[in-house]
Amino acid sequence: MKKFFKTFGGVLMGIVVVFGILSVLCNTLLAGTPLASTLQQLGGGAGATAANVALDASGIKGKLDSELRSHAGDIAAATGLSEGQVEDIINQIDISSWSVTTLPADATVAGSFQTSYQGTNVTVTTYTDPSYVSISPWGQTITLAVPESSQNYVSYLSYL
Repeated sequence: MKKFFKTFGGVLMGIVVVFGILSVLCNTLLAGTPLASTLQQLGGGAGATAANVALDASGIKGKLDSELRSHAGDIAAATGLSEGQVEDIINQIDISSWSVTTLPADATVAGSFQTSYQGTNVTVTTYTDPSYVSISPWGQTITLAVPESSQNYVSYLSYL
């Protein structure tokens, strides 16, 4: 189970890296370009839109899914679940459907915890509405929209 959550943490960190790079590019090299203008016209969701484009282009979601599936036997051995159950959970998590979004102003924090991945400390925050999870590395906060099929697994994030 620990490998599963370490892999999941790695994907979250990958999202952060992609978002950070895109943010820097939009505020420096791409400033004033048609791409930056288009993103600005999208309003408050521009950052999320840009992050999702970068996330999809990076292939991180597919890499995470492959990594989880390649460690299904290890996860099963560590958790006592059958390998079939682990595969079902991976299917239900549906990483390809997770996306960067804007956290609603009325979101209520349910809890948070600290974890680290490859030497980077991250705060993961969950909300009473399980369709949102925020990660905060390097002073940046990124909120992810959790699809309904994955929401039952949000509570497992604290095992990172």
